[in-house]
Amino acid sequence: MGKVVEGPAGADQAGLGERIVRELIKSPKFKSSLRIMVNGISPERAPGLVRSLMWEDAETFMGLASAMPKVVNFLIQAAKEMAAQLNGFPTPMLVAFVSRLAGEVDFQALGEAVGEFRALLGKLEPVVESLRRDSRGALGREEE
Repeated sequence: MGKVVEGPAGADQAGLGERIVRELIKSPKFKSSLRIMVNGISPERAPGLVRSLMWEDAETFMGLASAMPKVVNFLIQAAKEMAAQLNGFPTPMLVAFVSRLAGEVDFQALGEAVGEFRALLGKLEPVVESLRRDSRGALGREEE
């Protein structure tokens, strides 16, 4: 098997969330509950959830939305670590795993979401230009 990336030095100094997850993941009951919850995710209910969050209580929505940079940064770090860990898998296993996952993605809905975001980003052009500069090209080709 390929190289396994070790946890950070001083892992016992990990954040509270990580420590809690380390303990919970040892519990068969937690793993069973997590499996049930994940299997119960219903993508078709997401639009109603978003509308409820946005319009039933705008203050709560704005509070949640203000946490998005932290959530995005968390997901970026999680994705980076996942890629590093997956790079240690044998290629055939990795290809089989990712192929199965990709087969379950609703690419039509993804295309529609991309279209909505393009329209939104068109309205936010000054913000997008600032993000491009600040991201040093991570969000697309920099103007030369």
